[in-house]
Amino acid sequence: MTNNIYAEIELRHIQVELENNRFQHLRHFVDQYFCYKHGYIKRTGTADWEGIVWNETVSLKAINEKNRKNVVKEHVIPLKRITQELAILADKNTIQITDISKCLDKLIVFATITKEEDKLLRDNRLHSKMPVGYDLKGDALYKDPYARYKAVGIEYEIKS
Repeated sequence: MTNNIYAEIELRHIQVELENNRFQHLRHFVDQYFCYKHGYIKRTGTADWEGIVWNETVSLKAINEKNRKNVVKEHVIPLKRITQELAILADKNTIQITDISKCLDKLIVFATITKEEDKLLRDNRLHSKMPVGYDLKGDALYKDPYARYKAVGIEYEIKS
């Protein structure tokens, strides 16, 4: 099977979960979808979540960090927010695979940041939510996927 077929299978998993108002397993399916769509695959054909580390968005502090134990891989837009956006799709009568794909392709961005930067997000109550400006038209952070990082001063580089 090709990666595209695996990505579509993950979208179908998400579709079934949404149709049944089940959100507890979305992280697994969302992350798998991203891996298959972007070629993060092990030789065994399974998704390579670790392959994302240091290969997508990377904070400037994490770029120089050599020890994997000192960094975290995280969703730039928190999974909680992605789940909320998917739940909006679930409110529709029929949930189309193309709508799920468009939503995920717009919202899934991974980053590698240091544990200290992760703590900074937590301390500012932005670990699982976007800052207020993200939803305010006219605000400098409006719909900016990196709004959390900008709000707390995390500098980053986009690798791919």
